[in-house]
Amino acid sequence: MKERQRWQPEEDALLRAYVKQYGPREWNLINQRLPSALHRDPKSCLERWKNYLKPGIKKGSLTPDEQSLLISLQAKYGNKWKKIAAELPGRTAKRLGKWWEVFKEKQLKHHSSSSPSHGGNYDHILDTFAEKYVQPKPAAVIPPSPPTSEMGVLIRELEEGREVWARQRKEAAWRLRRLEQQLEAEKERRGREKAEEVEAKIRRLREEEAAYVSRMEGEYRERLGAVQREEDAKEAKLMEAWCSVHVRLLAQIGSHRGGAFLSQ
Repeated sequence: MKERQRWQPEEDALLRAYVKQYGPREWNLINQRLPSALHRDPKSCLERWKNYLKPGIKKGSLTPDEQSLLISLQAKYGNKWKKIAAELPGRTAKRLGKWWEVFKEKQLKHHSSSSPSHGGNYDHILDTFAEKYVQPKPAAVIPPSPPTSEMGVLIRELEEGREVWARQRKEAAWRLRRLEQQLEAEKERRGREKAEEVEAKIRRLREEEAAYVSRMEGEYRERLGAVQREEDAKEAKLMEAWCSVHVRLLAQIGSHRGGAFLSQ
């Protein structure tokens, strides 16, 4: 197995420069984006940044207050180190887990060194062998004691609390139903308002459309009237010109006939 090499200050500087430029993400592209390759895999770069170089990380041993808090949190949450690290600012989950493993090993060594000897491995095997054939002592059955006055008071308080809880639960269910009914009524009201708003918009659009059509019809009537009047004027002028031409022709014909009559 290849031995892991320690991170050098130059590598840490390159990693900080990368995070400053691109942020703590896309670690698989770090060797492509840096002019000088790190020769580290993306997971190693992420772990180095998260556990050692990230701003705000506390270095060095845990303080006594941090140790006592860690012990109490481990008893509460177990080995959920990320959850525990959230309550110890500046400490990473990896660092807390390592400290706990070392602390547990020390406690086990101290316990084994302070425990009494069993007189050798063979004696311990004999004791274990013999214990299998010894029947366990039956536990003594303690008859239930009659309820005292204090116990009766506690039972009454418990019953009263149960009745109060039942009433509160019933009232909460009633309020929940009321809220659901109000919500449905509000939805229906908003739906009606929305429908009325849409209908008003449709009516307004229809009125605008009718007004536009009426205006266009008026303009077309005016244009048609103007064209008709223009055609009538042209026709009157043509009729007048035709009549004048015929009058002149009739006058010429009449004068020609009169001259011929006189010459006879």
